[in-house]
Amino acid sequence: MKKYLYSGALALAAILTLSACAKPKLDAKLSVNDIVYMSGSDLKLKDDQTLVEVSFKLENTSEDMENELKTSAKQFYLKDKDGKKVTASKLDKGDLPTLFNKNKNVEDATDDFGKLEADDYKTVSLFFEVNNDESYKLYFESKDEKTEGQTVSTSLKDFDGKTTTNVKKAVDAYFNAVLLGGESKDYSKFVSNDLDKAKGELNQYFSDSLQYSYDDTDHIKPTGDEIPKVFGWVQTANRERGSYTVDNIIVAKDKAEFNVSMSTISMKAADDAYGANHPNLTDDLKNYLQSNGANAENVDQLTRQYYMETYLPNSIKEVSPSAPKTEGTNIFDNYSVELTKKDDKWAFPDKDSYVGKWEYYPLFYAYTGQQGTLTKKLLDIEKISQVADSFY
Repeated sequence: MKKYLYSGALALAAILTLSACAKPKLDAKLSVNDIVYMSGSDLKLKDDQTLVEVSFKLENTSEDMENELKTSAKQFYLKDKDGKKVTASKLDKGDLPTLFNKNKNVEDATDDFGKLEADDYKTVSLFFEVNNDESYKLYFESKDEKTEGQTVSTSLKDFDGKTTTNVKKAVDAYFNAVLLGGESKDYSKFVSNDLDKAKGELNQYFSDSLQYSYDDTDHIKPTGDEIPKVFGWVQTANRERGSYTVDNIIVAKDKAEFNVSMSTISMKAADDAYGANHPNLTDDLKNYLQSNGANAENVDQLTRQYYMETYLPNSIKEVSPSAPKTEGTNIFDNYSVELTKKDDKWAFPDKDSYVGKWEYYPLFYAYTGQQGTLTKKLLDIEKISQVADSFY
């Protein structure tokens, strides 16, 4: 009997000793409020990386008022599915592009957040540089003596590292199919705007602008069936020889914003290219009029045909892709565009939201600019009279 009592006492003592040595459990809860995705040339990320702002809440769920939690930026980190740790980015917020200044409340990677009292919570936002094709969990690691090394974690719900890449694809699809008149197999996949409506609005806008630009000039005013030809020629030339860049993409929930810079073909380069290849423009026009039976009644119409059928399309086509861009051809310079998510695609603003910026977009200037060159240099009143006099 004494033997059993002795053994039982030893077992009880061992249990009490182990209990006294065991660390208390970390009473904390972590949850993600929001994720903002960013990409841009100034961020100096790798090609397969995105900068994310993770906004989260840490709760001290302990009921013991003495259980305070130390908190600092270094205690929060991400882990990918292979267990690789990603600590908060040490980038200087002052170096962020203008668009990203919206993230001004993001904490620095070295910040100390102070102590979190029991039954209280703290919201924090930190930057992380993540790989686009990974999945992550967010961790908080205790540095308090009683619970040091213990962690709580939560998944980054709906995290998609390709978010900014998909916005770029939407922009490319829209620019290629609408602004530049090309084809885009990805349009219906990434863009929610009705394609025919978007094209029609742009076409109508430039049609109105083109005709309005002739009201106070002596230039030959284009007719309705000529405008689509001009529109198509210059869209093709800009698609093949113009350029645009998209930078500083930021995506938050159902909104996106980016900067776009765009250069068109140079109209001066078009005039110069045609003039260099056709030094005898007056003779060319005279031959055209002669071969088409010009007289006092039809000389104006034939002059229009020469301009539309020969000078304009060929001058545009003869612009070299290496022709230098000028300030006049840089129609957008870090122009900010906002998108809205609709049916899991991106909706571009309607024309009334952006069309004012496009008064510098030389689709209609292509017509007026070269018409002016032809009129001033080749078809002033005296020369038109001289050419016409030879036929009647």
